[in-house]
Amino acid sequence: MIDIKPEPFGRCADDRCPGRCPYRDESLMTPEGRAALLEGRRPAEGEAWPAKVVHVTCQPEDQTVDVPRVKAKNVGILLKTLGLRQGTAIVACGDTLLTPDVPLYPNQRVLVRKVMSSG
Repeated sequence: MIDIKPEPFGRCADDRCPGRCPYRDESLMTPEGRAALLEGRRPAEGEAWPAKVVHVTCQPEDQTVDVPRVKAKNVGILLKTLGLRQGTAIVACGDTLLTPDVPLYPNQRVLVRKVMSSG
C-alpha cells in the first residue's frame, strides 16, 4: 500500500500515537480489522453501533471532553466546536502538531492547548 499522506500526518499514525489511521494499516481494511478498531466490541443483532468520538484533552484546564466525530471531522471543525479560533490554540496528537486541515478519526486522542499572546 502506498502512503499518500504528507508529513507530518504520516508520523501521527505510527506507534507513538494512540489513534490508528485506516489508510496506512492494511489490516484495518478488512471486516476483522474494522472490528479491532472498536476493540472487538461488535453490537448484537439489532443494536446500534457505539458512538464515534474524538477524545480531547483541553489545557490549561486539564479537562477531558469526548466530542462526537460528526463535530470533529478535522482539526479546524474541532476548534469551532470548542468555541476557539484557529490562532488561539495548538492541537497535537502524540508529539506531532496538527494543522487545521488534518482529519481526525474515531477514538483518536488529541491535545488542545490554549495559547494567547499578551503583547
